[in-house]
Amino acid sequence: MRLIAKNCYQLEHSKGSNGYLVNADGSTALIDPGMPGGYTRLLEELRDAEPVIGPVTDILLTHYDADHTRVVKQLQQTLGVPIWLGAADAAILRGDVPPPTRFRRFLARVFPTDYPAQVRELAGEQTIVQGLTTFPTPGHTPGHMAFQFGGVLFSGDAVTVSRTGELSQFYRLTISDPTQAKQTEDLLRRRITGGMVQWICAGHNAPAKTANFLGVARWPPSSLRPRIE
Repeated sequence: MRLIAKNCYQLEHSKGSNGYLVNADGSTALIDPGMPGGYTRLLEELRDAEPVIGPVTDILLTHYDADHTRVVKQLQQTLGVPIWLGAADAAILRGDVPPPTRFRRFLARVFPTDYPAQVRELAGEQTIVQGLTTFPTPGHTPGHMAFQFGGVLFSGDAVTVSRTGELSQFYRLTISDPTQAKQTEDLLRRRITGGMVQWICAGHNAPAKTANFLGVARWPPSSLRPRIE
């Protein structure tokens, strides 16, 4: 794993999307673990890191897309921990509501994802574990959620992020609601320009450092980002 900021890590063996870990006051949250092809090496990575971060206590999903969630049922059965997912996305993944666009209905047929056990549905802004909050970022999917821990924002596929931290819309074909997606982009940009975000960690871009952070001194310097072997 690679250290992004204090108690925040990027996984090296998640497949399909970027996976992250947050260690917060005795809890360890795994964010967007990805596709089944990464299961064995991802589990080894988590086990190897336990002396530093402890065992995983929660799995957090920014949204229901297969490249972020398809390994979740298998991981949940192994780890025995709860899953957190936006309520609107949980309804789609469960099959209660059809995906909102023709392209998304096609993806659901090609990449079906089994609904895991112990799903805790998210709606609105709330705290999951101490210091780790979630808030709605719809548009890419109806129930898309972002997670923030201190100055580190995990944005999933709500936006794409450049190496310098600039935001733009995700691929148009995958957006469920363009109006909501633009509102979410504006919301995230306000959080960044308002000094609330030091690092933005997206689903398919490298973690990017922002220039506006008003918190404590940035840690660690970019040249001192160690790796947990």
